[in-house]
Amino acid sequence: MLISLLPQIAGIICFAAYIPLIVGIVKNKVEQSFAAFLLWAMLDSIATATTILQDGNFWLPLGYAVGSGVIALLLVAKKQVSWSWIETMTFLLVIICILVWYTSGEQAGIVSSSLAVVIASFPQMVETYKKPIATPVGPYVIFLVANILSFMAGKSWSIEERFYPACAVFLCMVILLLTRRRSVV
Repeated sequence: MLISLLPQIAGIICFAAYIPLIVGIVKNKVEQSFAAFLLWAMLDSIATATTILQDGNFWLPLGYAVGSGVIALLLVAKKQVSWSWIETMTFLLVIICILVWYTSGEQAGIVSSSLAVVIASFPQMVETYKKPIATPVGPYVIFLVANILSFMAGKSWSIEERFYPACAVFLCMVILLLTRRRSVV
């Protein structure tokens, strides 16, 4: 019974991980990349829609789509918006992934939008590399747990069930590794 609820549990945990980020941003204690969260919100919406169309494991990308959208709007409200060449390059790569999705169907859409989510993480990875103390570890650990649960919840070893969670595990691990620079910097 619990195993059948893993996808929903992963989605709820994922969305809950945004709460400390929201509180930190509101209190001006956390800085995040507006570009990354804007792109994540758009791409996670695509991943959610295409995964639903393929009858796949959609709860994790849904949690990310809603949470990233809220964070992007909050960053605009708090005037934590910046855009540089890294964001522009990332945006162009994301557009290429969206074009692949649009021209190639749902399964290719899951792959391209999932890879685009990783690419869209570059601005946040750069932010975390430059200022590791500004990226809170707790939410990203919670994201990682949700990603692993969603990966385990896959009903089969298929793109629809496991590719997005696998990409999400990878990007959270990279961000968490970059926060380890706190002790070095």
